[in-house]
Amino acid sequence: MSRLRFSRALKRSICIEYMQSGKSRKEIAMKYDLPSVNLLSAWIQSCLSPLEIHEKCASLQPVIVQTEGDMAKKKEDTPMDVAAMSALIEAQKKQIARLEKDLKYSQDKNVALNVLIDIAEEQGIRIRKKSGAKR
Repeated sequence: MSRLRFSRALKRSICIEYMQSGKSRKEIAMKYDLPSVNLLSAWIQSCLSPLEIHEKCASLQPVIVQTEGDMAKKKEDTPMDVAAMSALIEAQKKQIARLEKDLKYSQDKNVALNVLIDIAEEQGIRIRKKSGAKR
C-alpha cells in the first residue's frame, strides 16, 4: 500500500469540510481514503488556528474540494438540488443551535463571574478598577 501525500492546502480544505459539514471524522476519513481518523484530528491541530477550531470554522467560507474525477468531468454549474439545499439548511440549523448554546454559556459565565466579584468586594477585596484618569 502506497502512502498518499496531501498538500497543506488540501489538508486544510479537508479539515474545513469536516468542521462545516457536521459529518463524523470516520465519514470524512473514508471519503478521502485516510488510513485513520486520528490523522484527521492531527491535521486539524496542525492546519487550523486555535481560534478557527474554537469557532468551529463559522467564519470560514465553505470550500469545494475537487478530486481528480471532478476535474476530469468538468461539470457545468448546476443549481443546487432540493436534497442538497435541505442538507445545507439542516447543517446551518445545527450550527445556529450550537452557537446559541455557546452564547448562553458565555452569558451565564459572565453573570457568575460578576456575582463572584461582587461577593469578593463585599468582603473588602478590591477587584474592579475605579474609573477616571490616573495622575
